[in-house]
Amino acid sequence: MSFKILSGLFKFTSQQRTGIFLLFILIIVLKVVYFFVDFSLPEKSFPEKEQWVSLQTEIDSLKSIKYNGEPKVYTFNPNFISDYKGDKLGMSIEEIDRLLAFRKQNKYVNSTEEFQQVTKVSDSLLKVISPLFKFPDWTQNKSNFKTEQKEYTEKTYSKKENKIIVLDINQATQDDLIKLYGIGEALSLRILKQKEILGCFVSMNK
Repeated sequence: MSFKILSGLFKFTSQQRTGIFLLFILIIVLKVVYFFVDFSLPEKSFPEKEQWVSLQTEIDSLKSIKYNGEPKVYTFNPNFISDYKGDKLGMSIEEIDRLLAFRKQNKYVNSTEEFQQVTKVSDSLLKVISPLFKFPDWTQNKSNFKTEQKEYTEKTYSKKENKIIVLDINQATQDDLIKLYGIGEALSLRILKQKEILGCFVSMNK
């Protein structure tokens, strides 16, 4: 009984079959159009946006180069190594304490060799950390500094060693008097004339 009812539902007239066929064709056409036709709206292009995007891309590339490059190494004066800095460099507490005790005496290490003598660090550690050391320029040019200081000292003493020649004023000529500071040609002539009048000078007053 139920089978007859179901079979009756699938009995169509010619017009109904034609309508079903047309509906099936329409569905297929819509599917084809959906797959092959782009229904998205075209994006508006802004020149400012394109410039900004290109600039941002360039900035990102520079950042990647900066962070991917080798880290910058900063040099320092080993005389001012702190506990934290020494620990980061791989120095032991005893080695750091030796340097700090040396510095408390108001002394400075002026070379890598002196640093090792004071701290007693191993050769392997010194080889790693010594490229980071930067001593003052004058410590690197000690020989030049000493030579210049010696030359300056010699010049100073040579000036001081110039002997003052004492002459008898009664025997002094006009040229001898002009050599004295503050005496010119006129004053030297007056002195010589006064000597002729007096005959000779016998004191500071005459």
